[in-house]
Parts: sequence; C-alpha cells; structure tokens
Amino acid sequence: MTLVVSAFWRDPTSGDTQEFTDWDAGHHMAGVERARWELWGSESVRRRGAKFLPQLAESDLWVPPEDLEAFVAEVQALFTEVDALRAELGRGPDCSLPHYLNNFLRAAAYARARGGGVNVT
Repeated sequence: MTLVVSAFWRDPTSGDTQEFTDWDAGHHMAGVERARWELWGSESVRRRGAKFLPQLAESDLWVPPEDLEAFVAEVQALFTEVDALRAELGRGPDCSLPHYLNNFLRAAAYARARGGGVNVT
C-alpha cells in the first residue's frame, strides 16, 4: 500500500467529511506503507520536534484547519533539515523525501485556500 496525502473539509450542515480530489498527478504521494514507522515515525523525525507526522506510525493523520499552520511549520522545519535527515535515515540524494514534504505543503496550501485540513492515509 501507499500513503496518500489529501485535503479535506467538513460539510457544516451534515458534518460529513469530503476530500478534495482535483490533484495533479504525483502530488498525492507520501511514501510507501512502511514509511509510517521507518520515516515519519522515526526517531530522526521525532528528534526534530515533529508532532504530527510521527502519528502516522500508529494511525492515519488528520490535521484539522485550526492546526494547519503548526503542521506547515513542522513540515518546513523538516525541509530545512532534509539533507541531515536523509543521511540519518540512510537514504541517498535521489530519495523521495523532498517530494513528499512538498506534497504535504501543497496539500496544506490547497486546504488553507478552501478552509479545510490535511489528511494522510
């Protein structure tokens, strides 16, 4: 299985959750299933202060609109450490980590513009 990032919103009348689906190809990827614990739940990510992404080691991640800015700050902080993070995780310069981080930021920008949140499943 593959981890997928998307943006969502809750219908104010029904409370139902709807996902935004008009993504460009490749902008939904967040890693293979084992990335839940090998990457996002790793000690290397946790040590950098991440609180949202490590939750993927245990469950899917739902970032509500009110936590979106904190999520963006977390992803941006990981981005500034991407080379050190790759080295600690034993990943080469051609790994997809920057692509995944960009996808999280794209989803957050998309959600922000629509008053929604981000989920990774």
